[in-house]
Amino acid sequence: MLITNRRLCRHVINRCRPPGDGDIIVPNETVSILGTTSVTVDDIGRIEVTPSEVSRLIEAASHLIPAVKTTRFIRAYAGVRPLFQFADAADGRAVSREFVLVDHGARDGLSGLITITGGKLITYRLMAEKVCDLLCGKMGVRVDCKTAVTPLPGAERPFDLSGRLKEFGDVPLQGRGETLCDCELIGRGEIEGILRQGRLRNLQDILHRTRLAKGTCQGAFCVYRLLGVLQEQGLTGGGEPHEILKGFLEERWKGVRPILGGLSLREEELIESIYRGLFNL
Repeated sequence: MLITNRRLCRHVINRCRPPGDGDIIVPNETVSILGTTSVTVDDIGRIEVTPSEVSRLIEAASHLIPAVKTTRFIRAYAGVRPLFQFADAADGRAVSREFVLVDHGARDGLSGLITITGGKLITYRLMAEKVCDLLCGKMGVRVDCKTAVTPLPGAERPFDLSGRLKEFGDVPLQGRGETLCDCELIGRGEIEGILRQGRLRNLQDILHRTRLAKGTCQGAFCVYRLLGVLQEQGLTGGGEPHEILKGFLEERWKGVRPILGGLSLREEELIESIYRGLFNL
């Protein structure tokens, strides 16, 4: 999938045709996400976005929004989806996206072994329910299933955004303290508020809670500032900030390398010179 540096649409746009590459554009916060491709992977330990995939996505998505061809991209990413291929199924998109529950005792004579595979995040509770149904049947347990009626932690009542808007939305920008992220205007006050809530284990926890490092520079000019705040408060998890920063940059490079070109390539050269010259990385 590809991420643009600006929002291209206000609603999800899906191409009305049989599933194929580049048939959906999803707005998300200040950006848009283009996807997807379907490629069979031989080694899940070596996943990378190829230039041909990037070109294919841009060309396909431009039929939905022509501006895609002139838009700057800030990141590309890929993930592995565990799909179960039946013997008579074709490759790629012909493989079912449904989940499959395999009782290896019944199928292969391996008692006590069960496999659940396929599916997606929105079906994971149903997948867990089917596994438990099978286990309960084998163990002779007879109880009512509560998966469909028991809310997840935090979902006991409707989500109310007004509390967070009051916490951050009414605070003038100059009142949020030092600006840590210039792309998404994340202030030091917002980060310190999250830190006071606790339950944070590492740098990624904070990045997941905010838009920090999600803008055009992809964290190049803000993550080192965030690490300074964490170091001040002794919240680097015992790791050296220098090594944490290096690890972040290595992961960042995997996402920006496939889309480099033009202005983004020039900016990346500037970023490299800064980190080599000032941070000795």
